[in-house]
Amino acid sequence: METREIGRLYMTAAGNAVAAIADHNLKSMKLSGASALRSFGYLAQLAGAKTGMEAIEFSGAHYRNQPNALGDFTDGLVDLARKMRRMCLNGS
Repeated sequence: METREIGRLYMTAAGNAVAAIADHNLKSMKLSGASALRSFGYLAQLAGAKTGMEAIEFSGAHYRNQPNALGDFTDGLVDLARKMRRMCLNGS
């Protein structure tokens, strides 16, 4: 294989890896923004709670949602790992 062709293949592989990582980072930033907004909403609910029981209910709902948010981040990491593995196996 000619040096120019090898260089082209490396550049293509690097470009694909950079694109996959950039896509993951964008998704992660969106998830982080959504998580921050949910936290602010939760704090507003707590501030507006009229009774201790309301505060407990708001907290329970918020905490039940946290595994879902964590799952979204985990799904993104798994997706990135699969893309990177596929790129390595395909040689691009």
